Amino acid sequence: MKTITLVVLAAAVAAAAFLLSLDARRDDGVAVLEIRGDDDRLELIPVGVDGGAAGPESVAFDGAGGGPYTGVSDGRVLRWLPAERRWAEHSSSCAPEL
Repeated sequence: MKTITLVVLAAAVAAAAFLLSLDARRDDGVAVLEIRGDDDRLELIPVGVDGGAAGPESVAFDGAGGGPYTGVSDGRVLRWLPAERRWAEHSSSCAPEL
């Protein structure tokens, strides 16, 4: 029960942080996520998506604290890779184009 409470609390905090960062834009109009780093520094992570998809639509973290994961408008789920400082495709909710 305690684990479920912590997961729900973490999700609520992540959702609140996401909602507060919705209007965060750089001078060039690129949407960014505001995320605190390990040393409590605030990082602005650009969500630049190939193919004209818009995002982020949602933000989530996994049970091990990995992520963030974000959904974009073309159905893909992207995962932030902090060591590489880039987004990578994690999964997709739509069939691949033939």
